[in-house]
Amino acid sequence: MANELKEIVVKELISSYRKTDNFMVVGYQGIKALEFDQIRKDLRKKKICFDIVKNSLATIAFTEIGVTGLVPFLKGPSGITSGGGDPVIMAKEIMEWSKKISSLSVRGGFVDGAVVSAEDINVLAKLPPMPVLRVRIITVINAPIVGVVSAFNAVLRNLVTVFQAVKDKKEKDSV
Repeated sequence: MANELKEIVVKELISSYRKTDNFMVVGYQGIKALEFDQIRKDLRKKKICFDIVKNSLATIAFTEIGVTGLVPFLKGPSGITSGGGDPVIMAKEIMEWSKKISSLSVRGGFVDGAVVSAEDINVLAKLPPMPVLRVRIITVINAPIVGVVSAFNAVLRNLVTVFQAVKDKKEKDSV
């Protein structure tokens, strides 16, 4: 590859990789072209990019954007997935495809500022998506508040019941 072309590719990679915080490095040796097309088409629907890039050029791009933790994973034929916004969805998709195609292997990644191993990505894939996690967190935060409000309401209901009973008794006694 000519040096000018390499520089253009590296600039494109840097430009593309600066826009995301989530990357996963995947080994793909032995995958057929049709399988690649299927994977890319499916991932593209979920706004996840799957690029096949020369390791040396990816190393330069990752070093430039400060994600040097991915460099050790770039050994042999490497594919890089990026984007998607939600790292859980990306991990689920990659792990699902690695089960369908045995020659696709997850090597590691970089998720929200931290280097993660293939085992970490497997664990991440088992988590629910971010919107579900947010709902669960809000529910846990709201639970004590709901309990306090319910307790106050119970006290007020009891107080109203007592006042009603006193009123009814006074009305009965006055008749």
